Amino acid sequence: MVVLILSGEGSVTTSDRKFDLTDTSQFHVPASKRFELHAGAQDLHYLLATCPAGELRSNQEHDRKITLGGVTMLTTSRYDRFPDSGFVRGGMFYLDECRTASYHSHYSAAEVFVFLKGQCRAKVDGVSEDIGPREVLHVPAEEKHELKNIGNSLLEVWLTVTPNVSPSYTFYEEQADGTWVRVTPRVDGQESRPPSA
Repeated sequence: MVVLILSGEGSVTTSDRKFDLTDTSQFHVPASKRFELHAGAQDLHYLLATCPAGELRSNQEHDRKITLGGVTMLTTSRYDRFPDSGFVRGGMFYLDECRTASYHSHYSAAEVFVFLKGQCRAKVDGVSEDIGPREVLHVPAEEKHELKNIGNSLLEVWLTVTPNVSPSYTFYEEQADGTWVRVTPRVDGQESRPPSA
């Protein structure tokens, strides 16, 4: 699980560690590790990214017992990513003014973008929409997408790709007739889904 603090202040604790949290702090907790999140003087607003190994079910009781270690604090710098995992990949993504991230998809993996700062034009399978701060974009597995910074400042986005299949990215080249051809082969050798046209 990865947690991104959107606003407020507080702390995250395990049985042997405590970390202070502020705006745009983020941390990773491996499966089965317990932690507690505490709000400080201000309310704590946060997002969770998780990819459960089994079925999702609600807890009727809160077990306050927490085990040793487990929390990895991350920065929100350009290069700090979640720890390597077969379940979830992601972290912060930054796009300079007037830049466009290449049209691509993810093999068998959905991607979720949480827009923190700036203005973006997102294109998903040929359909474009403008997106701003505090908005979320979900792109299903294998749907082609690109992000373009249409604002006058750095675009800041928090993203997750789950499940994390390697190689993750699949790139496309636009043809003269406006269709797109996949240039990255699928891992399983099958035809791309959805059709590249």
